[in-house]
Amino acid sequence: MRQRFLTTLVITATLGVATAAASGDVRVGRYQTLAPIPTAEQVRPLSVIVDVRFPRRSVQTVGDAVRHLLPPSGFALADAAHADPYRPVLLNQPLPEVHRHLGPMALDQALATLAGEAWQVSLDPVHRLVSFELRPDYQTRYVERYGDTPPVAVREPPERSEPREAPRWVDAPATAGDYGPVRPQQTLLDIASELWPGHRTRARQGLVALWQANPEAFLSLGGEPNMNLLREGVWLRVPDAASVDAIPPPDAEAIIRTQFDRWRPAAKSARTDD
Repeated sequence: MRQRFLTTLVITATLGVATAAASGDVRVGRYQTLAPIPTAEQVRPLSVIVDVRFPRRSVQTVGDAVRHLLPPSGFALADAAHADPYRPVLLNQPLPEVHRHLGPMALDQALATLAGEAWQVSLDPVHRLVSFELRPDYQTRYVERYGDTPPVAVREPPERSEPREAPRWVDAPATAGDYGPVRPQQTLLDIASELWPGHRTRARQGLVALWQANPEAFLSLGGEPNMNLLREGVWLRVPDAASVDAIPPPDAEAIIRTQFDRWRPAAKSARTDD
């Protein structure tokens, strides 16, 4: 009787192996097999489930939160030059307290939650890029009103009495080279103060020289790039010392004031609409 039971058990086990082999499943344990196909998350990395608490020190804006979420998925935020011109309005917004903890939810749903109802997530699966676009009804409401110059409120920071070190990607102050990428909520005055620390007059000359050397880095206002509408994520050409010296300080102040006066009504209108 015992011999017959053992024989039956061996036959049953053999049939189980044969059935698994016939179906193409892969044995991962003594009694467990899996189909040799990718998981849904492996096919669509943005469908992976996330449960994240954003650190307060490094994540302060919606753009910071998006950049915090994307790297593990293999996707990245699309360059500003190829994005909806209104996108900085979203990315520069402070991260709402209610969004400090997201999940568990799919990554693409987390991105949509961060964006809110006015925006739709835009994907480029070929280059694995993520961006955000205004929904059609909001385009009608805002783009037709403001054109290609969204009312981004960019404040001029207060004067700083203490000098600041130049950022690590700049070899030395007031030397020709590249600076970037421009960080969220960073102003042209911030950058000039870093490039020419401790010299207020020269920093303001440099501010004008940076604006003149990088017209494509600014959104237009009244048909002219406005130095108060610096694009996020761009790289700037740093003018040499001769270009900075060629701008008389009174002329620099006049240009800064004119640019501010042209920008201020749009910024004021944006605050009124909010």
